[in-house]
Amino acid sequence: MGTPAPLEDRRTAVRTLLLALGLFAAFRVSLFVFDYVGMHLFPRAGVCRPQWEVFGPDHEYWNGFFRWDSGWYRNIVLNGYRYNPDAPSSVAFYPLFPYLSRWLGVVLGGPFVAGLVVSNLATIGGIHYLLRLGVDRFDEAVAERAAVLALVFPTSFFLSAFYTEGLFFALAAASMFYFYRGRYVVCGLLGGLSMLTRSSGLPLFGALALDLAFELYRKRLRFQPAMLGLLGIPLGLGVFMLILKYQVGDPFAFMKVMVYWRRSHALPWVPLIDAFQKLTPLLPEHFEDAQEILDGLTAVAFLGIGVAMIRERYPVAMWALVLGGVFLPLTTNKLESMGRYVLCLFPAFYYLGEKCRKHPRLERFLLYAFSFFLALYGVRFIRCGFSG
Repeated sequence: MGTPAPLEDRRTAVRTLLLALGLFAAFRVSLFVFDYVGMHLFPRAGVCRPQWEVFGPDHEYWNGFFRWDSGWYRNIVLNGYRYNPDAPSSVAFYPLFPYLSRWLGVVLGGPFVAGLVVSNLATIGGIHYLLRLGVDRFDEAVAERAAVLALVFPTSFFLSAFYTEGLFFALAAASMFYFYRGRYVVCGLLGGLSMLTRSSGLPLFGALALDLAFELYRKRLRFQPAMLGLLGIPLGLGVFMLILKYQVGDPFAFMKVMVYWRRSHALPWVPLIDAFQKLTPLLPEHFEDAQEILDGLTAVAFLGIGVAMIRERYPVAMWALVLGGVFLPLTTNKLESMGRYVLCLFPAFYYLGEKCRKHPRLERFLLYAFSFFLALYGVRFIRCGFSG
C-alpha cells in the first residue's frame, strides 16, 4: 500500500487515536474494576514481599500492580544498577522503563506513580499504532479486532502494571508502522528505545532487517542511506552495555546473571519436550507444573500462527517477529513468562483478527477464553501469586 495523502492520513491518525482511547477506557477500566472486586473475593496466592508494598500497607489494590519483577525495577529506580556476580542482580533488567519512571516521577508525584502512568499511556499509544498499522496493511475491521484481542489477552494486565510490556508494545508497534512508511530513521530510533526496554528488541531488529533485505533482493526497493537507520535498534543494546560499564564495571553483566534465573543455552524444542513430559491425561495439580504446560502450549500456538502467516503471505517483518519472539526465550531453556513474551508479538493479533472476522464463533470463543484467563491471572497477580 502507498502512503495516504497527508489530510487523509491526519484524519486516520485522529480517528485511530480516539478509537484507541475508547478501547482502553472500555477494556482497561473494566479490568481495573474486576480486579478490585476479585481482590476482595480471593485469598492471597503467595507471600507479598515488603519491596512490593510501594504505596504502604493501606493501599493493597495499588500495590497489586507491583509484583515480582517490579521489585527489581524499583531497585533500579531508587539505586541504579547493582551487580553481584554470585547472586541475582538488577543488571538483568533493561533501563528505559525504570529511568523514565525516575525522571518523570519528579513531576508526577513519585517514580511509582509515574511508572504506572508510563505503562498505561504507552498502552494507549501501542493500541493506536496497532490500529494505524492494521488500517494501512489490512482494514479497519481487522485492526479493531486485533486491538480488542490484545487488550483481553490473558497476560494483558501486564500492560498496566509496573512492568515493561506496555512501553515495549508501543515502541515496537510504532517502529514497525514507520518502517512500512519508509521512515527508517524514525523506525530505528523507536526500535532502539524498544531495545533499551527489553530483550525483545532483538527479534524486532531481526524481523525488520529480514523484511528490508528481502525487498532489496526482490528489487522492490532501492537502497537508500536512510535505511541504515535500522542500525539504531541494536545501538540501543550498546547503550545499555555502556550504562552497565559505567555503573557496575561490566558491560556483559546482564548476560552473566541469567544463570540465577535458571536460564541457559538450549535448542528451542528442549524446554517444550521437558514441559510436555509432565502432561498426563489431566493437568498436574501443582501450579508451576501446570503453568509450564500452558506456557508450552502458548509457545506452540504462536509458532503455529507464525507459520500460518508465512503460508498466507503476511508481510515478512510480521511473521518474522512472531517466530523470532517465540524462539528467543525458547533458546534459554525456560518457558516461564512465555505468556508475557507473546503478548508483545502484536502482528499475531492481526492474524487472529482476520480469522475472527471470517469465523464469528472463533471470535466468541477467543473472547471468552482470553477473558477467563485474564481475570484469573490478574487477580492472582494482585494477590501476590506468580502469573504469566
